[in-house]
Amino acid sequence: MFTKITYLKNATSYVEAEGKLDIYHAPDYLEEIKEHLKNLHPSHLILDFSKISYVASIGLRAILELHKIMSHRSGSLRLKNVNEEIMQAFKFTGFDKFLTIDNEPEKDTNSNLNP
Repeated sequence: MFTKITYLKNATSYVEAEGKLDIYHAPDYLEEIKEHLKNLHPSHLILDFSKISYVASIGLRAILELHKIMSHRSGSLRLKNVNEEIMQAFKFTGFDKFLTIDNEPEKDTNSNLNP
């Protein structure tokens, strides 16, 4: 699994990952993010799911743990670009009731690419 974590200047960490959050990848994904949180202490954590194709129960547990960490810090956790299959898993397990899931594209007002 490829994971890229970017710390943005507004105390937000943005996590992009590619692959599956399964028994083989979810533990490393969680530990990498937890280490980042420990070192940089962001107030907001955004998980981009645009390239995540599958979430197993261990992946759900990893997301729950990240949610708890950010809640204890009085911070926020937000998921973006969740595909329909993963969204169904969130609905089935009730995760959609407490997770903030944003599947709408964001306008980037700070980008140098926009004239």
